[in-house]
Amino acid sequence: MPAASESPRLVEMNEPEGPLSRESIARIDATQLPQLERHHLRLLAHCLACFKTMGPTPADGSLPRETSRRHWCLEQPRIAEDPDFLDRLLEQFDVAALQLETIAQAQQVPPMTLTLDALITAAETRWQHRNPPGDADAP
Repeated sequence: MPAASESPRLVEMNEPEGPLSRESIARIDATQLPQLERHHLRLLAHCLACFKTMGPTPADGSLPRETSRRHWCLEQPRIAEDPDFLDRLLEQFDVAALQLETIAQAQQVPPMTLTLDALITAAETRWQHRNPPGDADAP
């Protein structure tokens, strides 16, 4: 039970780490990407880390299928107890899977072999292509 002076958010921060380590979060935050891009990168990295905990990696290195994702979610007490959240999370996993598959295809590797470095590189490359140097100086 938290002390009366402890806020609920502080209690949450003291809970065990999720699938994305504090070191990984720090590496993402150390990039020169804008805040929104770093947030998106954290979400992708979090989803990839979740996918890697969902059971044996298929021989072809593909991401877990929807049935494996659902099964994994149902094994997580906090997720399983909230059916609306579970549905939203599965939708987000679907979106993240598409994005991770696109990154993997561009790097010519299986999606489950992607690393945080690969995600950071992809995010920085995507950002640079959308915001080439000198654009701010253009009329």
